[in-house]
Amino acid sequence: MHDAIKESAANQKQRTESERLAEMERTYSRQDMERQVTRRFKAGDVYAPHDLTGVEMAKWKKLRRKGRPTHDVIDQLGINPIHHYKNFSIMSEYMTDMGRIKHRRETSLRPVNQRRMAKAIRRAIGVGLMPGVHRHPEILKMEMRERGGRGI
Repeated sequence: MHDAIKESAANQKQRTESERLAEMERTYSRQDMERQVTRRFKAGDVYAPHDLTGVEMAKWKKLRRKGRPTHDVIDQLGINPIHHYKNFSIMSEYMTDMGRIKHRRETSLRPVNQRRMAKAIRRAIGVGLMPGVHRHPEILKMEMRERGGRGI
């Protein structure tokens, strides 16, 4: 009986070793490698080898878990963004820091509401209520207060 146990343990050890060798010989495709990297690097990003370690990747994985809303906020509030083009706090939620309109993937708005929001933002920029290049000074002031710094 002891011989049978030793033999099965040896067979299992041999199988795991052969599986390890097969795994080492396997060639990975680009998709396989991209699945391991949780941070999405863009062209021109500067990074150090330390950024590719497991610890750093785990940090980025936690940040990505935040997710995005799966419901349309405009429908839930029952508003028409075109009528609220003067409200820069609503408009700024749907703009990037550089003044560009966020993509529908980021806003999670229905196509109709995304078009309405884009039109309202363009209207606010055209009238001069919203800066087309950078954040509104009052929003920058609020962010400074949240961080604990002095206001502008």
